[in-house]
Amino acid sequence: MVVSRRSFVLSGLVLAVSGALGGTLPEPSGGRRPFVLWGSSSAASALHRDRPRGFPAVRIEDLLSQLLEAPGASRAVSGDRSWQTLAMRSGAHPYLPRLGSGYGVGRLPAHGELVVPTVDGRVPSVLVPVPGTVSGVPCTIRAVARDGDTVVLRREVPGAEVDVAPASAARWRTALEERHRGHVHLLWTGKNNIEDPDQVLADTRAAWQVEPGTSVVMGQWHTVADRRGTAGWEQVRGVNAVHRQEYGERFYDTMADLRDPGLWSLPGLRPHRIGASAADRRWLGLGLPPRSVVAGDRRHLNALGNTIVAHGLHRHLTGPAGLY
Repeated sequence: MVVSRRSFVLSGLVLAVSGALGGTLPEPSGGRRPFVLWGSSSAASALHRDRPRGFPAVRIEDLLSQLLEAPGASRAVSGDRSWQTLAMRSGAHPYLPRLGSGYGVGRLPAHGELVVPTVDGRVPSVLVPVPGTVSGVPCTIRAVARDGDTVVLRREVPGAEVDVAPASAARWRTALEERHRGHVHLLWTGKNNIEDPDQVLADTRAAWQVEPGTSVVMGQWHTVADRRGTAGWEQVRGVNAVHRQEYGERFYDTMADLRDPGLWSLPGLRPHRIGASAADRRWLGLGLPPRSVVAGDRRHLNALGNTIVAHGLHRHLTGPAGLY
């Protein structure tokens, strides 16, 4: 397919969309549907500043926003597991703060913070306070410690004390489901608990079901720890295979695009000769992405990898997924 040569500018680097991409860049459109990335560190572009000399830092949502000419955001949190992503995405999967015991009365303070354990030990990230509500009262939630069972609830707007009765009925529910309603949802979650494929699959289904008409499930990619012959290799392949079967054209094959020579040949990427080095060839032979698109920690994508994923998503969303 022939592609337009319209270019866009990202941090001073001009990247033109070449014929290798397939499809055409959309014409400017008022009110294009926003998109949101949900997941963990890969979706958060955690190592976007890891890049070759002369190449800009690239966040997936920023570049994809320019390609789609649509607003984009990331709600991804480094280190999150699939059930934490689900709790951010869906109000039907709340956290359970222990505001009191049994049928007693719990109480939210008039202002400030309340530190309490959770009933089942599940907590969100320690890194980011997530907006939501408890008994209709706007409160953010954040874990106190990475591996603890205690959370901080913070009243967003001061007001009267609120009784919660019974205390056992207390639920913190995300505000992000409604905040992003009607958006395109890119679900890229489960890498941090891939050793529990059933949990990853169940959480992804539940997140998908919030808005199936505008959701896309992104496949996991193999790090060097997930190379052929490891348990991780089979876990990633197994989860991706189920996703592909369940979501069809709403499944985005991240791994395939990272290994796609057509995407390596984008004008902005061509000078970096992705796939040509001995290290790249060795990694490709192990069933992995080229070494040059992976950050120094060998676990995350660098700016080159993020660029490939953004272009691949653009191709998918404007093509098979039919969302733009």
